[in-house]
Amino acid sequence: MRSRSWFVVAGLIALAGIAGALLHLMPRLSAADSRMIRVVVPGNTTLTLDKAGRHTIYHEKKSTVDGRYYASETVSGLRLGLADAATGAPVKLTEPAVASSYAIGSRTGSSIYAFTIDRPGRYRLAADLAGGRSEPKVVLAIEQGMLGEMFSLIFGTMAIAFAGLGVAGAIVLIVLWRRSKAMKPRRP
Repeated sequence: MRSRSWFVVAGLIALAGIAGALLHLMPRLSAADSRMIRVVVPGNTTLTLDKAGRHTIYHEKKSTVDGRYYASETVSGLRLGLADAATGAPVKLTEPAVASSYAIGSRTGSSIYAFTIDRPGRYRLAADLAGGRSEPKVVLAIEQGMLGEMFSLIFGTMAIAFAGLGVAGAIVLIVLWRRSKAMKPRRP
């Protein structure tokens, strides 16, 4: 294990670790983005929420919905109401427990509300602006569990990359150690 070819092997393993990390990251990143429900407000819409539990509503400052680009720096004066479409029971909107933001591609968003539902189903979202204004149009993105998914995705990607780099580094250190042992003159 003193040959210089081991340095090439170490380099290939390091590159494979980085490539593996990218192959792990890219499809999952776009899948997380595609699971978000996007709506343009003000107005009313019905959301189909597939899972019970805590959800977060984000204001997307830059977004594209149905082929149309929207940019809105603020949601000043936006009022939201959410109700179970089947029963009409209101769903309490609160401030998010953790302020979060994201940038995926050209989309950027910041959390503005959170809510918890007891069962999956259809929910009516009513949104209006102060004074009954109809402009500016604002994009809201609704998701469940994206923050946890992102942490998992980031740490999984880092683990794959560092595993490849760690194995490559270990090979380099072993080769250097063995080469240094071979170069030392032996005492009679």
